[in-house]
Amino acid sequence: MDLDVTIHKAGNGRPVVILIHGLGMNKDIWLNPLETKVFAKNIPLRVIAATPPRPCSATNKRLISVGSIPRRINSLWAVLKEEGFNLVCFSQRRPVGPIDVAVGDLEQVMKRIKRLFPGCPVALIGHSRGGLIARRFMQRRRTRVDALITIATPHRGSSLSRIGNYLMPLYPIIKRALPTHTHSAVSRIIRHVNDLLEGNALKELLPDSEFFKGLDDSPRKGVRYLSFGGTRPKILTVYAWRKRGARLYPRPVLSIPESLIRLLPSRVIPDEMLNGKGDLLVTARSSVLPWAEAHYNLPVNHVSILWHRKTLEETIQLLREL
Repeated sequence: MDLDVTIHKAGNGRPVVILIHGLGMNKDIWLNPLETKVFAKNIPLRVIAATPPRPCSATNKRLISVGSIPRRINSLWAVLKEEGFNLVCFSQRRPVGPIDVAVGDLEQVMKRIKRLFPGCPVALIGHSRGGLIARRFMQRRRTRVDALITIATPHRGSSLSRIGNYLMPLYPIIKRALPTHTHSAVSRIIRHVNDLLEGNALKELLPDSEFFKGLDDSPRKGVRYLSFGGTRPKILTVYAWRKRGARLYPRPVLSIPESLIRLLPSRVIPDEMLNGKGDLLVTARSSVLPWAEAHYNLPVNHVSILWHRKTLEETIQLLREL
């Protein structure tokens, strides 16, 4: 098998948890989250995990800041490893390819799991598009699966890719509103967001795509189902430093997606980008697995939901019950 797979074998007969990453990602989202990049590998995850910066000495030479970067986060992999579960994660060979190609990767992984963990319960955990990969796999194969947990998965699709064409004309407007020394960084951030929205892989996630027309799965008897969704779309904030006396104070100059929402016509703003309705890429409504026994909407964005306390606690509780 030519897949890049990481396996943690606890050797205790407990459930085997297979972690499936989302669009444009790889297994580092589980193993080394602070060292990976998200949104088609455009934005460092550590930037999204940053907290607002604190005032600092005026001798600080930085012109802009994205906040204070945490030294560590509680990733699902790390927490489940501490709990004593068997774990598997893999990098999809075509992370921005069709979903059905990724399903083929999961099929290879499952064959290996059968040999390594005979008789152990199997749980699939999918982040974002990873949850759809798991559903498609379960639709096509009757392989034993004891639980499916989806995190920020667009079960009803995502309409965000439809607004990509509106972003390019906004660049000059945004630049005029920001300090000159922030233009380069801000342009790079917005360009990356636009590249993501216009990608063909994201279009497969549109509600009326051929993929969703062919997704005809149903709940399996004896399988546990759980899902999570986010309701706070803010993904990052750029700060400029303002000097007051001998100290520098941070001032927000750009926030994604709030800064874009203010410039877009209200008729084209999707619910994915609205506070209380989405996590930037997926609406809270779409994130509900249709036959989940429990669903949790959390005040987080599409990425930070992975280490939210409630996500970790409820996932661990379900896995303990297998």
